[in-house]
Amino acid sequence: MNVIAERPQAPEGYGYSTEPKGMLNWEAVRDAFAAATLYWIGTSRPDGSPHLHPIWGGWVGHHLYFEGGETTRWAKNLSADPRVSFGVESNGLHISGRGLVEQGPAGDDFKALVANYGSKYDYKPQADAFYKVTPEVVIALNMSSLEDFASSPTRFRFDR
Repeated sequence: MNVIAERPQAPEGYGYSTEPKGMLNWEAVRDAFAAATLYWIGTSRPDGSPHLHPIWGGWVGHHLYFEGGETTRWAKNLSADPRVSFGVESNGLHISGRGLVEQGPAGDDFKALVANYGSKYDYKPQADAFYKVTPEVVIALNMSSLEDFASSPTRFRFDR
């Protein structure tokens, strides 16, 4: 999977730089995802209204993984519509994205995923059964100063 970094589109008044200088690199964003202890996932209810839920999870490679019961509201929503939005604040970065979810094993990522969970929580998954998010777009910003806010916004697209 290729990761393509570019500037996100924003209203002119936001003051985002159009120059490459200051753009975030995928490795820093990926590391921030992996270090996050709380992930927010957004799904759509059957009537189309939004549903937002905090959840533990792990990031390995280019994927977000999380666990949970199939009878939860968010799991029912994902069963009907696998589109998901997600977000974290980690390592000084504010990161959001969207992608598609599939349910199943982490497979080759399982060992690294267990280590990622274990580095953050007093818990390690025992069963290889997860919800796996394959991102389509991720947007990350460093909001520690007005200068960083203007120079750092970076959109990452995932070319499959």
